[in-house]
Amino acid sequence: MNRADANRMRVRLMNEDERQIMHALFGVFSIALVLFMGRELASYVLSVMLLLGLILVHVKFSYKSIGLFEHFIRRFDREGVVPGYGALTFVAGALAITTLLETVPAILASLFILGIGDAVSNIVGRRSRRALSYNRKKTVDGTLAFFLSSLPAVLFAGPAAILVAAAAALAESMESEVDDNLIISVVCVVLFRLVG
Repeated sequence: MNRADANRMRVRLMNEDERQIMHALFGVFSIALVLFMGRELASYVLSVMLLLGLILVHVKFSYKSIGLFEHFIRRFDREGVVPGYGALTFVAGALAITTLLETVPAILASLFILGIGDAVSNIVGRRSRRALSYNRKKTVDGTLAFFLSSLPAVLFAGPAAILVAAAAALAESMESEVDDNLIISVVCVVLFRLVG
C-alpha cells in the first residue's frame, strides 16, 4: 500500500470514528430527553425530528440545497447511501423504544444499548482482524465490545439489561440487509417486554 492509499484509509477511519461519536452522542441526547422531559414528550420530540429528517431527505433528493445540513451530510454520511439514512434509522429506533416500551428504566437501558453499544462495537470492530465465523463482515472484538460497553445499562434496568445487551450484540453481529439501528431497537423492545 502506497502512502496516498494509506492516507485515504486513515481519513476514512477517522470519518467513521466521528460518525460513531455522533451516534453515541445522540444516544446520550435521547437518554437526556427521557430523563428531563419524560417518556411522552421525548417521543414527541423524536417524532418531530424524524418528520423533519424525512422532509430534508426529500428536499435533498429534489436536488435542492438543504443549507447548513449539507455540511453534516458531507461530513457524517457514508458514501453511496441515502443522505441521512443512518440518522433517520437511529431516530426511528429511538422512537420505537420510547413508544413501545412502558417503563422508563427499560427505555433508558435500551437507548444506552442502541447509542453506546452500537457505536463502540463499530469503532473496535473496524480495528480488529478476528472475523466471526458466521459473518466475515463482523468481528469477535466488535461483538464483545458491543456487549461490554452496553453493560452499564444495568444501572437503569437491573440484571435484565445483561440478557438484552447480549441478545442485541448477537443480533447486531448477524448478516442482515436491515439497518442495525432498527435490529437493535426491535431486540431491546421485544426482550424488555418479555422480561420486564
